Amino acid sequence: MKIIEKSICGNFRETNEDLTGHFYNRTGQPLLLIADGMGGHQYGEVASRFVYDQIKDAWQSHNLFNIDEAEHFLRELVTKTNRALYDYQDENPEYSGMGTTLVLVAVIESSILVLNVGDSRAYVMNNRKIEQVTEDHTFVNVLVSSGEITEEEALSHPRRNLITKAMGTEKMIQADVFRLRGRQYDYIVLATDGLTDKVRADEIHHMMYSTKLSLSEKAGGLTLSAQNKDSRDNISVLLADLKAGDSQ
Repeated sequence: MKIIEKSICGNFRETNEDLTGHFYNRTGQPLLLIADGMGGHQYGEVASRFVYDQIKDAWQSHNLFNIDEAEHFLRELVTKTNRALYDYQDENPEYSGMGTTLVLVAVIESSILVLNVGDSRAYVMNNRKIEQVTEDHTFVNVLVSSGEITEEEALSHPRRNLITKAMGTEKMIQADVFRLRGRQYDYIVLATDGLTDKVRADEIHHMMYSTKLSLSEKAGGLTLSAQNKDSRDNISVLLADLKAGDSQ
């Protein structure tokens, strides 16, 4: 597997509250992460860094997992990390109101395990199609799911960035969990809403299968595309080529 990360502040933000990362446990199993801190003056970057550090330390300190063990471990880790972030704000009132989205992807043998909280996304794809694995925890996604508005209307809805679930905003939280068969996919793409608000899934798919570009150039092309379309947020992406040689 080859992994590339790209995160930029964008044209409309003074700080980058996004974080991307990939870590290996003691037996070399990878965990991919993307987080989009929320709160602005309430230290969204503190929230994303807090979660990043907790997840990284826990994963790197453990050994080989099978898929069931990995799912149990990561479910518990998300719950514990959320509670720790919530308690941290209780102890440090100046940080009250901060939070972060989170997407985690573990590749365990031939399986892909995905966990998410918030509206950052995980996609998987092969040359025929791209699939959005995660479901956005947003107000407009509730409206789309209930049939009140269309997906096209959601793109310009005035409350499209209202998140209904995020790390650190409630005492108890559980991630959505998805399992996939890894062999049928070529790429995993993780992205924050600074990218997905402006770059459609079919455009991501087209970029990923542009044979003229390296994986690093694809990451740069995706973030630049969002920037050129006047994304008003930080813009971050993590790309994993499942068929490439090990990049560890």
